[in-house]
Amino acid sequence: MKYVALSGGADSVCLLLKMLEQGEDVTALHCNFHLRDEESDRDEQFCRTLCKRLNTEIRVKDFNTREYADANHISIEMAARELRYNWFAEETDTIYVAHHRDDQAETVLMNIIRGTGVKGLTGMSAESVLHLTSHTAAAPKSILVKRPLLSYTKEQIIRYLEDRHQDYVTDSTNLERDALRNRIRLDIIPQMERLNPKVKEHLCQLAENASEELLTGETAALYHLLSPLGFKRNQIKEIAAHKGSETRIWISETHHLVKSKGNITYEQKHTVRKEPFRVDADKVNGTLLYRRVRPGDRFRPFGMKKGTKLVNDYLAERGVNLLEREKTIVAHTPEGQIVWVVDHEIDDRFRVDESTRNVLTLTFS
Repeated sequence: MKYVALSGGADSVCLLLKMLEQGEDVTALHCNFHLRDEESDRDEQFCRTLCKRLNTEIRVKDFNTREYADANHISIEMAARELRYNWFAEETDTIYVAHHRDDQAETVLMNIIRGTGVKGLTGMSAESVLHLTSHTAAAPKSILVKRPLLSYTKEQIIRYLEDRHQDYVTDSTNLERDALRNRIRLDIIPQMERLNPKVKEHLCQLAENASEELLTGETAALYHLLSPLGFKRNQIKEIAAHKGSETRIWISETHHLVKSKGNITYEQKHTVRKEPFRVDADKVNGTLLYRRVRPGDRFRPFGMKKGTKLVNDYLAERGVNLLEREKTIVAHTPEGQIVWVVDHEIDDRFRVDESTRNVLTLTFS
């Protein structure tokens, strides 16, 4: 079971849909902070209705946020954060949240404005352990926070929802300028974009560069060796830190890695396609058409036994940048079913298996 923080806004609705489309068993967690009167209740009802339509479990928690903030002499924002994550930690040890690339740019800029060292320039990571503080908890807690949308822009998220005719709610406080992040998003970044339209992209690149600069010694060497194999920065740090004799295994999208008594071995997963790309010719039925990938294109990557994945998500997970993704070619049947993401992967439903009688080798030039 995976737990998703669902506010009802575009970002969290997108995350929930993506995880369901990937065949995940998901429970949504919704916080009603009762800070916006009827609007807070509207958001809760939207989330309940959405989850009912999607046949997805939802759990809702009510908070008296103002009372908590006043009692503990902290800001409303800090109170909401404490209440939210401490409740999440009661429900699960891992929470999926919908922070995206625009949020990352805002975070880096906010850290710069407040004054930061190199660590603050790294912004948010795709995975991080959050050590919680609480004015009411008997003992400290921690929770693993995962951010699957960190490589997606707000524009991509909105386009994804539009393609599915999926609505969402808008938090009116996002247009208020009381909070520093809102002022950065509404005023400062638009001013900076007048000087350089790619400023958000550059701030995110700064975060990536700063993260790499903080890697030293064995961790840096492992990063350059293992990141092309799909291992995440946090995984690589764990691999470098593991010094005992106990055997541990880490898994990326494409590889297994084993570390035992200081020795590291890794191998490609057996489900990863290798050249040449071959499919069952009878399943293809003689005709393949080629075109550029389109938003909403889906296929079942080789080795995936059920469900489908967005082609653009598949490419993003493998480090293909946005420009190259837009150039990617797909081969499909006359009915529109994608058979091959050219030079990347075939659809598992067209794979060669024990029943195959005729094999088609795929080429593109």
